[in-house]
Amino acid sequence: MTSSNEWSGLKACRRTAPFLLLSGLLVSVGACGNLTAGGIGEAVVVVSGDSPEALATAVRSDALPMTVAPSPAVAALAGPATTDHEDDQPEGQLEATMLLFLVTSDGALVALSDDEVEVSVDLEGVEQDETLPRELPAAAYTDLRIVFLQIEVEVDAGLVIGGVPVTGPIDIELESDSLVVTKPIGLSIDDEESVEILIDLNAASWLQAVDPNTSTVDASVFAELIAVVIR
Repeated sequence: MTSSNEWSGLKACRRTAPFLLLSGLLVSVGACGNLTAGGIGEAVVVVSGDSPEALATAVRSDALPMTVAPSPAVAALAGPATTDHEDDQPEGQLEATMLLFLVTSDGALVALSDDEVEVSVDLEGVEQDETLPRELPAAAYTDLRIVFLQIEVEVDAGLVIGGVPVTGPIDIELESDSLVVTKPIGLSIDDEESVEILIDLNAASWLQAVDPNTSTVDASVFAELIAVVIR
């Protein structure tokens, strides 16, 4: 992942004490007990800026439970994207630092990485980023929890809001120094099974909610339109 010195993306949230945040979340992991009694499976997380595969499952404001309040701006969007994944899609780059967890049926957290995960993807969804394979208990998981510690977005071209071209850094407005997003997945991993978890950041959709005067977008819109697909 390129550093912020190598491009002009604007940080949507400052990196806080990640180890304090991580340790706080991992308190629940100790409650997992002997989950490995059912065997060991494997998971890889793939992140896309805008994946057609996940477009149909994009989260709406009245759908899945989340850790941020639903935003009226989502309901105001004409659809998941005005570009049809063809011409005139927003072009640019998104970089993020995050923590990833699976939530078991009893509410315990299982980390999908030992450290913070850094991803760098294009807004068009041409390139994807992925984590290393992660061994984890074969079990039933109800949710994927994403803790965004830092988000940087840079639009190069292709974004027009109300007839106004918008380029440059986009600020995702956060009320705190991190953004926690929880997505129901209904995943069951068997012994020796390998699964791939696709996180579609759905950039073409939430970029339609950018305020062209301030180049900002509400964090609830960004969070609600993230989609997750198990494949």
